[in-house]
Parts: sequence; C-alpha cells; structure tokens
Amino acid sequence: METCSGASGRRVAYAGEQKQGGKSYLMSVWLVSCCLRYTDFRAVIARKTLKSLKESTWNTVRKIVKDWGLQEDVNYKINNLAGSIQFWNGSIILMLEMADLPSDPNFERFGSIEVSAVGVDECSEISQRAIEVLFSRIRWKVHETLGVSKMLMTTNPTTNWIRSRFVQDDEGNKVTPREGEFYVPFSVFDNPDIAFRQTYEAALNKISDQATKERLLFGNWDFVESCDMIVYSKFDGERHLVSKLKEEAYDPTKPLITVWDFNVAPQMSVLLAQIDYDRKKVYILEELLGKPENKENNTPAMSRRLRERLYRYKHIGGVDVTGDPSGLQRSTASEEGVNNYTQILDTLGGGVLRPKLKLLKKQPPQVVRCDFVNQLFDGYGGWEIRIDMRCRKLTEDLIYQLRNDDGSKSKKKVTDGKTGVRYEKYGHLSDCLDYLLCFYLRDSWYRFKNGADSATGVLTTAVLHEGFCY
Repeated sequence: METCSGASGRRVAYAGEQKQGGKSYLMSVWLVSCCLRYTDFRAVIARKTLKSLKESTWNTVRKIVKDWGLQEDVNYKINNLAGSIQFWNGSIILMLEMADLPSDPNFERFGSIEVSAVGVDECSEISQRAIEVLFSRIRWKVHETLGVSKMLMTTNPTTNWIRSRFVQDDEGNKVTPREGEFYVPFSVFDNPDIAFRQTYEAALNKISDQATKERLLFGNWDFVESCDMIVYSKFDGERHLVSKLKEEAYDPTKPLITVWDFNVAPQMSVLLAQIDYDRKKVYILEELLGKPENKENNTPAMSRRLRERLYRYKHIGGVDVTGDPSGLQRSTASEEGVNNYTQILDTLGGGVLRPKLKLLKKQPPQVVRCDFVNQLFDGYGGWEIRIDMRCRKLTEDLIYQLRNDDGSKSKKKVTDGKTGVRYEKYGHLSDCLDYLLCFYLRDSWYRFKNGADSATGVLTTAVLHEGFCY
C-alpha cells in the first residue's frame, strides 16, 4: 500500500511555544522525529528551488534539532555544501530541488535516489510528474521503518493539479482521493497557541483583497487568482457588508422589494430589499433560499413562506414583486394566464401586503448591467449599497462569480453529489441584485447607458397607490 498525504490547505503551528510557519514546522517535526527514531533513515525535504528551501524550511529543520537539545558535531553534523543533516545514528535529511528543467524533462536526476520518506513544501509550485517520479524513489528500508511509502505535501489553496487531485474537480465537485492518498484541511483557528493564532489572524485580516484573504485565512479553494477574473471586482466586504443590517434599517411601514430567481437547483432564491431615495442607500436586508430538501424550491411554497414571514414582521408598507422577466412565461404544468408571478401575487394578495408587480420587459444586457453594478459598489451617482452580513449566498456570488472573456458571467455547472442534478453554482442571488438595481435605480441605469430612453424597457401591471410611489 502506498500512502501520499494530501496538501494541508491552510497554515497552522502545532507546538505551543514555537512560532514557525505551521506547514513547514509540521513537516520538519515529522522528518526529524523519524530520523531520531530509526537508524539509517534517509529523509528528503524538497521544494521547487534550493534557494527558497534554504531560506524557509531548512531553517526550521535546523531550529528544531537545536530546540530539542541536540548538539551540533555531537548528535548531528550539517554539511552546507551537500545540503544535508547527518545524525549520530546514521540517519540523514537531504535537501532536494524539484524545479522542471528543459534538460531533464523526465527527472532522471532522481533516478539514483533511494529514500525512506519525503516532505514537499509548497507543492503547488511543483509539477505533478516531479512528485510522482520522486514518490517512486521512496524505497530505502521502508518495510523496516514506516511500513509503507509516505510523502507529506503541504500548500495553501491553489488552482492547479493539487486542487483537482485532492480537493475538488474543475466543476467544484468534491474529489474522492485515490487509495492511499489523503487530504487533511486545517486552519489558523486550529492552532493551540492562542498568541500565535491571534497575531497571525490579525495579519491576514489586513489583506485588502477579499479573495486572497479567504484563501489564506479560511483555506477557500474556490478563490480566483486575479481580481480581473471576478465580475464584481468593486465589491468590498469591509465597505458593503453590515452586521445585523435588517434590525438596523428595516422599516415595516415602507415598501419592501422582493426579487425572485426561479431556478430550482441548487435552490429558489429571493432577495428582500428597501431603498432610501433621500439618502441614496440601498439596503439588502435578507435572502430566502428554497431548498430542495425542504421542498421549497418552487414558487407556491416560497410564496407561502414569504407571506408568513411578512405577516410575522407585521409589514404594512406594501410589497413590490420583481425579478427575472422570464418568470412571466407560462409553464406546461400550468393553465393559460398562470405563471410564476401570478402565483406570487395571488398568494401575497388579499391582505395588508398589497403586492405590485414591477418588471423589466427583458433582462438588461449582462455585460453592461454588471459594469453598472460595479460602479454602484464604487459610489456611482452617490449611491451606497449595504448588505446584511447574513446574506451569505449573495456574498459568495459577489466574491466568486467569474467573468467570461466578453465580460459576461461565467455560469459553469456543477453536479450535486447526492442527487446527480447539474446546476449553476454561482449567480442566482447576484442576478437578483442586478434586476433590483437596474429597475429601481433606473434613472442612474439609463444615464449609465449613455442616455437611453428612460420610457422604454419597463413593464408594470401595478396600479400606483398614493404614498406608494418611489
């Protein structure tokens, strides 16, 4: 049986009094302890270049042997020229460079190596072929020591072969590692050293790029490497996310806007919002998710849920119903004149809610509307967008929604592991946000489109009521 440990995914230090980087420290402790436990044990510690190895992981190895009370030239000897630490019992740790070389595409330079165990730091910098060739060289006294060939690789979240082999495939589905391979995630929050954890967390929280922060602090493998690849590049969690915004801003005596997206997988999505036109503030108060497991991913069930919620809020300011214009289309499962919006209006009507339908005649051009929303995030026209921190799915859309080369949203599909249903992972709540802003800030929207006729493109079946005009 061959064993290859998967990438750690995040940083953590295990020793209570040690302050080294967690991934390098864990690997160094493992290799040094093996050398002390077994005689004539041959370990390799590797990285892409010797320069980066000497400046980081190798220093950690040297510090560990000193901290453990071993004396140089008595218990061990360091050969800087050969790049090795030789212990008194015949065990040795060797440094190894694993960069791809045009002169050695098949890594034949590894052919004469025979080792007992390998640690590879920052394996995301190294090619899969290099890893596999080196793993095949783990054959020195393996049966007498560890029993099986073992390689420990560490890395922060990355988008290359490491992610697709150990964590998730290109569609975002969880990967089942091969036999003998394991992925072990952990984060700074698992660190038992409270002082180190607080210091490191504070440093990571100062990273301005949200995707980078998510990758390094929370070990998120869905990050994107460049902000240029993100649709909503102007979204900033520190500026736009507000804790308990609903409790602070929601007014049951003022109109509430409900924005609908009618996908059934991964859920049906509804945003609840209010707009303060005097102060030019848009409040995204809540997101409702109709999950398939709760049998709420359909219009009647979500309409009833919304009605009950608004009655519970004692909402008397009226309700606007808006969203995807395609919801006006008749389904083959319904009779003529019945569609998603008529079902919503029928369910919400007949009481104090007084629902009104307000829709764009067709979906705004995706590239232009995404640019418009981005500019609003950046304060276009003096507007400010505030989003309740609990709108987690919307936040995920804003952080991770990628764009295509033409500027439109990338709507890649993933497969649900339980049901086998394929669906778009991101974009449902952000589409709702787009529809909301394009319709209800339509003066700014048409101005952004360079003077388009503000009288076209709007469809409403509502009757205006006094005190209900925005």
